[in-house]
Parts: sequence; C-alpha cells; structure tokens
Amino acid sequence: MYKKIVGICICMLVATTLVSATNINIKEKIQPQSFSVDVPVWEVGDSFTYNEKYVNRLYKADGTLWYLWYHNCTSTYDVTNTTGDNYTVKMTTTNDEGSVTISSFHFKFTKLTKLSGEAKLSKTDLALVSRYGQEKGLVFWLLFNMIPIPAQYTDAWAGTYSPPAVSLPFPLTAGTNGTLPNSSYTGHEKCSLFWGLITLFNWPDLYGYTGEQNYTCEMANITVPTGTYDAYNVSVTATSGLYHASESYYYVPEVGWTVKDVSNATDIGGRPGFTFESELVSYSYTP
Repeated sequence: MYKKIVGICICMLVATTLVSATNINIKEKIQPQSFSVDVPVWEVGDSFTYNEKYVNRLYKADGTLWYLWYHNCTSTYDVTNTTGDNYTVKMTTTNDEGSVTISSFHFKFTKLTKLSGEAKLSKTDLALVSRYGQEKGLVFWLLFNMIPIPAQYTDAWAGTYSPPAVSLPFPLTAGTNGTLPNSSYTGHEKCSLFWGLITLFNWPDLYGYTGEQNYTCEMANITVPTGTYDAYNVSVTATSGLYHASESYYYVPEVGWTVKDVSNATDIGGRPGFTFESELVSYSYTP
C-alpha cells in the first residue's frame, strides 16, 4: 500500500491501501463471489486514523545487521486535495516512540521526534503514484550505549512509481486471484544526525526496485478498535530486488479504506527485513 505512506513502503511508507456494494454481510445461501466492490470516492476532509508499528532491518553483504529502525505511533491520513486525476493524502502522527541503530550509532526517539508524509493516489484504483516521508526531531544519542546526549535527527525519503503501484485490485471480488501490474519505484533518501553544529553522520542514498506481485482476494471476519467487519482480504506476495514480501490488506467498503494492514519482508538469506502493522482506530468517511 502506502505503508500507509511510509512503510508507504513503503514500504512503504512506504510502504507503505474502496464503493458500490452497500451490504457485505455474508448470508449462508449467498456466495461471497457474488459481491463486487468498486473503488471509493474520497472528499477533502475524509480522514483515517490507525495505530501503527514499524520495524526495518538492513544487512551488510556478510549478513551483519547494520541498520535497525523501530517506531510505534498513531497516524492520521487526511485527504487534502481531490483536483485532477489523483488524491493527495497527508500523514501526521502522535504518540511517537522508537529508536534507531545505524552502524555504531544508537539513539532513542523523544516526544519531539515526529513521523510525517504525503502521498498521491490515483482516483481510478487508489494506486500509489508518489510518496514523501520524513522522521525528524530531537533524539537522545546513546554514547557508548549508555550516556544520553541530545542530538537532531532527520531521515527524509521520496520517490515515484511507474506505472502507479496497485495494492487493491478493484473491483474487489472474493474468490479471485491474479497478478498485479508490475510497477517500478525510483527514490532517494537522506539520513542525518547533528550534535549542535557537528555532523555525526550524513547518509544519502539512491535506490529503486521492481517486481512481480501475485494476489488472492477472500472474505475475512476481522476485529479492530473501530469494530468487527466482514472484510475483503487481499493477500499479496512479491519479490522485489533482494527481498521477498507478503502483505495482507483488509478492505471494508463502508469504511472507505483498509481497516488493517500487515506486511512482512525477508531478504534472500531468509533474514527478517521490514515489518509493518496498522489497525483502524477512527475514520470520517461516508459512502
């Protein structure tokens, strides 16, 4: 998805995840395949808030872990623009907590370390067109893993997808499977740590990836903080570069987006890479 914007990863980030059907309650004599759900229509002011958990691990060529990022937060995604062919969605966070290890540097986030971002999604299928994200603010650099020293940290990333990256194969129909359109991502990132006027590290990076994604769509009953739903569970498996990923998106038409996302990735050596989980805690969308 969009991880949502970060995991939008991003994922992605990230990562980084709609309504013609009005009732998806499954009766005993009605097969789920008989329902087909189209993409939602969002308006400026529509908002979706999630509890989110991020973990990312990167390894050296010899398999040594050199990067470990952990972040928990409550993220709100606001639709801020609906002109043209795309939606603009802005991400802000509260209740941020976490830490990062980069090589020999270890530091802990504070209440002033904030995760934020923005993404563009296609109106026709909510495919991710582009994304921007950053984590920025005061951290405690743990000198010798013990002595907390205040420092300023920034990690900013941005990129585009060509063609836009599809996560939900609208119209959604339970009991279907297939291959999502192949999308290539091109992005850049810059990670910096400053102690006063002293630069402790300044790490720029350019990267890109492409890969095939296969999906299945089934009905699933799921409970999150906003309630219990019959959801369209889109399960995706993907291989991108040196990583294998599995993702599950639980989409509910009356909510207008997913109520839960789960992503896990491992590298070709089987080592854990990126993990992401989100659950819906509030929303303002109406069909």
